[in-house]
Amino acid sequence: MANDEDGTLARVNPKKNRVTKRVRVGRGACSVATGAGFVWVTNYRAGTVVRVTPRTLRGRSAKVGAGTSDVIVSAGRVWASTWDDGTVVELDPRSLRVVRRLDVGPNAAGLTRRAGSIWVGFGRSATAIDRIDPGSGKIARVSVGVKTPGALSDGTGDLWIAADGNALVHLDSRTNRVLGTTRFGRTLGRPIVAGDGTIWVPDKEIDRVFRVDPASGKPVDSFAGGDGAWEGVRAFGSVWIASYAGSDVWRYRPRRVR
Repeated sequence: MANDEDGTLARVNPKKNRVTKRVRVGRGACSVATGAGFVWVTNYRAGTVVRVTPRTLRGRSAKVGAGTSDVIVSAGRVWASTWDDGTVVELDPRSLRVVRRLDVGPNAAGLTRRAGSIWVGFGRSATAIDRIDPGSGKIARVSVGVKTPGALSDGTGDLWIAADGNALVHLDSRTNRVLGTTRFGRTLGRPIVAGDGTIWVPDKEIDRVFRVDPASGKPVDSFAGGDGAWEGVRAFGSVWIASYAGSDVWRYRPRRVR
């Protein structure tokens, strides 16, 4: 888990629910990804991606651009978005060399991979997301119909996009067609698929997590989250939700929807 203010990456033992190590990565630590044998952390203050070796816990950084936002590993490369520069940067995971910079437009935010493509979310007044072919670098603009489509789902078949504060957009990642938009909550964070088959969507303004039926796109129920519940990951049979305004992570064991 990344810790913004104290500039660390915390390693958590899932058997004991305890932090066992902290790695210094610099203030501004933001998003975390794993892949290619490493842990990757963005630092929006420094404009870098930090590569951490799990065995030694040593870090090495690569400069990618102002306001580095999200990071994923896909197609044998590391991909990072930059909010201020409006780019998606492709890195070689071994050398940390910048392979390519793609101009995608201002306020590039969330990244995800789906249907053989890299998808880019955007903040502010944007009403579309980008679909990138990782081989050719060709960019296709996909309209979602609402503004600020910045948070893209992880681990789902289709794309679920948190946008415009309280909108959840369901997009077919094969056809680029919007299947539906539902509004609930106040300030929705990144959606994630849970082990119970529902889509979990944290809400940092009201400190809750919504469970959404993927068939209807509507909430089944909601429950308490941490202070500023914002982003999560599915691992070790649980869903872990980080607290944007707090200093903890909440762990949930999904139950089946009746």
